[in-house]
Amino acid sequence: MNTFLKSALLAISASFLGLTCSTQVRSQVRWDTTEPTVLELQSFFKLPMGPKGLEVTDKVKQASGQQVRMTGFMVKNELPTQGAFMLAPRPVQLSEHADGDANDLPASVCWVYLDSSQKDWLVPYIPGPVTVEGLFMFKRLEGSDGSVAWFHLHLAPDAVTAVHPADSSIAQNSRTGHIHTH
Repeated sequence: MNTFLKSALLAISASFLGLTCSTQVRSQVRWDTTEPTVLELQSFFKLPMGPKGLEVTDKVKQASGQQVRMTGFMVKNELPTQGAFMLAPRPVQLSEHADGDANDLPASVCWVYLDSSQKDWLVPYIPGPVTVEGLFMFKRLEGSDGSVAWFHLHLAPDAVTAVHPADSSIAQNSRTGHIHTH
């Protein structure tokens, strides 16, 4: 029997006994029962590549404006971007200082944006696979530096929590490229 059903039965039983546990049941109720669409960064483009070059798959086009779940690797930047990070299908490290505008980013890189209330937050680099869920957009956007991005994911406000000032070494180490874990 699933957890929700157990909690609902407990709440009904408790109501007969004059007890209440409605907060427990309410916290487990999901009003939106649709699961997010799973998008794989490796399958953003039709394969094999044809005479038109890279062509975005129908699944990506149909997912635009929908809730999606993606797993990829955080792009490691020398300096993190406030309020956003990039997700790639494989581990990538950018050397903005040494390489300038030249980079080795795969075409399927997706920009992941924190909620607008968190636009000033720096997201520390997380090694290994990262799974994110949010509102996906397939749309051409040009950055202030002239770069163009086509894939965007907007996270909900509760998707990211702040790094406590005592943990500021995480953010500092992500800037220097040295992270120590024990």
